[in-house]
Amino acid sequence: MLRFGAVVVAVAVGVYVPVAAQPPTAPPSGDLAGLQGNWKPLSIQYEGKSQAPVGEMDKLTGVFDQSVYHLYYADKTKTPPTVLKLAVMNVTLDPSTTPKGITFEYASGNLKGQRLHGVYEVAGNELKLCYGPVERPRPAQFAAPAGSGCFLEVWAKQPK
Repeated sequence: MLRFGAVVVAVAVGVYVPVAAQPPTAPPSGDLAGLQGNWKPLSIQYEGKSQAPVGEMDKLTGVFDQSVYHLYYADKTKTPPTVLKLAVMNVTLDPSTTPKGITFEYASGNLKGQRLHGVYEVAGNELKLCYGPVERPRPAQFAAPAGSGCFLEVWAKQPK
C-alpha cells in the first residue's frame, strides 16, 4: 500500500509542478527593427522586366517577423479567399557595407537551404531590395539589368 501512495504523490507533484514559460524574444535592433511588420510591393522587376501587374501586386504581402521573412499571396476576390504562403526565409543583414547587404535563406519547402544575396535600403516607409543568386556576385547597386539574374523590388510599409 505504501508503494501506491508514493506513486500517487509523485503523480500529483508532477501534475502541479509549473512548467517554466519560455522568456519572450527580445525585439530586434538596428536595421532589422525598422523592417518589422507588413510590406506591400510597389514594383517588382526581374532582369529589368516587370513581374506583376498592379492587381497582382496588391495580393502580395511581405512580413518581417524578427529575423524571418514570410511572403504571402492572398486573393480575396475568391470565395473562400485563397491565401498561400509562398516563402519563408531567414534574413541576415550586413549594415556595414555600402550599399547595405542582405542575405535570404529559404527555411522550408523545396528550396530549403538555398540562399539569395543582395543590397537593401530603407528610406522612411519604403524598402528597396536588389538581390540574386549567391553563385553570382552580390549586386553593388539597385539595378537588375538583363542577364544579371537579379530582382529589383520596392516595398511600402503598411500601418499597424
